[in-house]
Amino acid sequence: MTFQTEDFLGYWLFRAQRSVVYAFYEALKACCLEHGKPYVVTPPQFGVLSLLEEQKGITIGAIAQQRGVDAPTITGIVTRLEQNGLVERRHDRKDRRQIYVFLTAEGSDIMRYLPDVAIAFTERAMQEISREEQQDLIAKLQRIIANLSHVAPDPEDRVGLLPRFS
Repeated sequence: MTFQTEDFLGYWLFRAQRSVVYAFYEALKACCLEHGKPYVVTPPQFGVLSLLEEQKGITIGAIAQQRGVDAPTITGIVTRLEQNGLVERRHDRKDRRQIYVFLTAEGSDIMRYLPDVAIAFTERAMQEISREEQQDLIAKLQRIIANLSHVAPDPEDRVGLLPRFS
């Protein structure tokens, strides 16, 4: 039997992931430029911003858990978002050890546009794929994740094993 990289699921998942990330980055970049922003929101940054849009004030640990990324990576993403004026960290008034991350006015402003970009991007990526096929794809990806969850079920257990995106 001849070894062919293209015969392995991991190869195609990796290629698809890279294609999605690069293309989504370009869509986010175009939006930021169109609206005269001096920064570009990356796909991982969008993931954090969208979570902060949904949940007002959340800890780094909670962001990491909900996005399935290790806390040090999220810390780096939040730091860059903070440098661009999109988020701010605030200490809890009752327990100063707890630090929560919030969208700033600028963060809220860019989030008026980015969800529409994400929706249009998803529609483009899924064109000519029926609703049923899309649901089936998502279900299969979820099954693969569940099948492999025994390898390292807790995101904190994967520190150092995950690729770093910021």
